[in-house]
Formats: sequence, C-alpha cells, structure tokens
Amino acid sequence: MEGKTYFASALRVSKEQILKERELVASQKIFIEIFRTITGIGAIINKNRQIVFANDGFLNMLGLKTIEPDLGRLPGEVISCIHASEEPGGCGTSMSCAYCGAVNAILESQNTGTKSTKETRITTFADGKLKSLDLNVTSTPVTLGGQIFYALTFEDISDKKRRDALERIFFHDLLNSAGGLYGLLSLLKEGTAPDSERELIDLSEEASREIIEEILLHRQILAAEIGDLQIKIEPVNSIELLKSAIGKIKSHKEVINKRIVIAENSSDVDFETDRVLFQRVTLNLLKNALEATQPNGLVIAGVESKREKIRFWVKNDAVIPADVQMQLFQRSFSTKGHGRGLGTYSIRLLTENYMKGNVSFISNEKERTIFSIELNKSWSCD
Repeated sequence: MEGKTYFASALRVSKEQILKERELVASQKIFIEIFRTITGIGAIINKNRQIVFANDGFLNMLGLKTIEPDLGRLPGEVISCIHASEEPGGCGTSMSCAYCGAVNAILESQNTGTKSTKETRITTFADGKLKSLDLNVTSTPVTLGGQIFYALTFEDISDKKRRDALERIFFHDLLNSAGGLYGLLSLLKEGTAPDSERELIDLSEEASREIIEEILLHRQILAAEIGDLQIKIEPVNSIELLKSAIGKIKSHKEVINKRIVIAENSSDVDFETDRVLFQRVTLNLLKNALEATQPNGLVIAGVESKREKIRFWVKNDAVIPADVQMQLFQRSFSTKGHGRGLGTYSIRLLTENYMKGNVSFISNEKERTIFSIELNKSWSCD
C-alpha cells in the first residue's frame, strides 16, 4: 500500500510479508550474532524502510523490551519523531523529512548500493516530554538469504552536541558581554568628563547584568535538559509581564534603530505560571524577532485571551525561508553560524516541558512571521 508523500516513498509491505522477512533475517545465525554483539545500536530494515529486526542496543535506547509490536514500522515512528505523524504515510513522508539525516542516509545507500553515514537531529515526544537526539546514522546494504536489507546503526552523539553547542554559545555571548564591560571600565579608568562618567557607570552596570543573565540562562537550559529545573508557580498579569520583558530587551543592541510596541487590543489578564521562565521565553521571542527586523523596523507583541487559555504572540515583517522553517526548533540548528541555535529550541523546551504550554509559528508573505505561545490560565488545568 502507498499513501501521500512529500519526500520518501510511502510504500509498505503487509504484516504477513514483514513476518516472512523477519524469519529470513533471523535465520542468518552468524550475521545476527555479530549484529547483536558488536554493532551497538542497530536495526535491520527492508527496502521500504520498515523494521524487521533490532538488537538490544536499539531496544535499550528506546526503553523497549522487544521489537515485536513495532515490526513493520519505520524508524522515526518507533523513535517517536515529532514529524513521523504529520502525514498519513508516516516517517520520511513529511516536508520536514527532506532535512532528516536518517532518511537521507537510507535513501543514499539504496541509490548507490554503498554505506552512507549522516548526522541527524531528531526531536521526539514521549511520556509527555520533548527530547532532542543528535545521532550519527549509518545505512549499509546487506544481502541476507538472497534478499537486500539495510543495516542501520545509530551513534548517539547527543551529549557531545549538547556540550559543544552550549559551550560555544555560552562563551560567544559571555565573551561579547565581558569585552564590552572591559571597554567601558577602561574608559572610566582613563578619566572622562563628569557628565559622561555617570553614563559610563550605568552602561557598565548594564553590561554586568547581561553577563549574569547569560550565566543564568545556560544554567537554566542545562537543568531543563536533564529534567532538573525547578519551577515556581504564582499569579501574574499578562500586560505587566509583557511590559517588563520589553523593558528588559530595550537595553540590548538588537533594539538599536528598531521599535517594539504592544498591540492595542491586547488582553489584560491574570493567570498562573512561572514568572522567571515566562520572562525567559518572552525575551527570546522578542530577541529573535528583533534580530530578523531591518533598521527602522517594527516588532509587535500582543496577548489574546481565549476562555481557559492565554496566547502571547510576537510579530515581525521578515519571512523565514521554507527550509529553515522545517528545522527551527532543533537544538543544533541555527542560521547564525556554527555553534549557535538554542533560541527557538529553548523556547519550546521551556514552554512545552515545564510551562504546560504550546509553541507555534506562521511565516508567509501575507502574514509575515508570528511566533506564539499558548498557556493555561490556571496551572491546575490540563
């Protein structure tokens, strides 16, 4: 059977055929013993990318006892990739799948008949939590019982990618702030006119505050990723929080020659959330919008009340390229260069894993770019 697809084939064989292929693979005793013992994390798929065998490493990675219930499913479906359910054809058939290293490694090995290795970023949703995986995926053609299969092996590089990304971003931003503070203090040391001294002291204080903010931000993200982030729920006000975030962002360099306004019809509503996390998310939304805005441009922020829900949104006039839209929330992806890329990732991580909310965006020529976060007004409401 075959369904709609935007990328890889949606063709699958029947459950009966999958069981026959499983028996065929299982009958290759020597190969299976080797695959089980030295491969690490691995699975065997057929020409339709359907799983017919998995070793203990693969099962352990996913917390499974057996692969039996998942025979015939595609890798992204078993891993719980967030894009695997976007189209009826499943894993490999959505527009986002065109940028998946795992699918592309499989297709390349099928087309060339040789081994293909690619790095992939996969966001999964399991047990009510988002989780990011960074993997090296290798697809190797193997002939078993006269039939061609593909041996998939997975090297989990999530810890390394997480560490590299955080360290590069942390040191990049921290060095920028520290460099600015050093320059200001040097001017003060050299001596200035009395009317300039007060301004330099204020700027130095702001630079010091930015350094502390960077340290707190990265400590917060690390805690969030390992599930160790503590939250404090309290009553807050929508307009007060939005004004506070805008007040804080106005001191950043991204605001130079740009304006931020609150939409006139914004809802003034009390609700319950973690004030610090909300501020962090809102600041990231505003910062991203400002970075995408041209000089003399405008960023609009607003609040919409919808029964038991409250929606915050930030709009700018840029349009995000289609290929970037497909990868926006992945931890290691960025348009800003190597080692960047935690902005939108942290927004989703904090909102959906810790604030019981949802993050979404639209970006097109008509509506331009709008990022939204939707939260419950009452924390006890699921």
